[in-house]
Amino acid sequence: MFKLKTRILAGIAAVSISAVTVAAFAQVPSPEGPHGRVPSAEQIARFEQMRAKRQAELHDKLKITASQEAAWKLFLDKTKPAPFDPAARPSKEEFARMTTPERLDKKLEFMRKREAFAEQRVAATKEFYAGLSPEQQKTFDAEFAKMERHRFEHMRHDRKGPPHGDKPAPDASAPAAK
Repeated sequence: MFKLKTRILAGIAAVSISAVTVAAFAQVPSPEGPHGRVPSAEQIARFEQMRAKRQAELHDKLKITASQEAAWKLFLDKTKPAPFDPAARPSKEEFARMTTPERLDKKLEFMRKREAFAEQRVAATKEFYAGLSPEQQKTFDAEFAKMERHRFEHMRHDRKGPPHGDKPAPDASAPAAK
């Protein structure tokens, strides 16, 4: 009798785990964006204003010389965020009609586009960084670390909780703990 109960419980557990797994993979991503809505023209304009302000501040902190100005403008052009294109994503209905392999192929296609865009940004940043003086590189490193900490905190806030306990993002200017 005991073996029968154990087998039944094991079977129920296996079915439950399988159902949860299937449900997790069956969720259809929102075509609008990460928060389920298309950014408004006002939000996009506000983002562009903040981005222009941060770029001007970085330009001043780096003390870009006249000979570096062309490289600065090229860097800004190559690292400009990709425009949000809702037409490039399938609608919820279209996504729901796809088979699992088709959905996975579509997701892989999006990931490859993002990876190519990231590679372009990394290459542009490395090229610009190489043209900076050692003092400018140090300033750039500090500003980039600050931006990464901000992004980390923003992502942490979006997930509604800390990723690994309540530890804050590491400070790039602090010495590494051994």
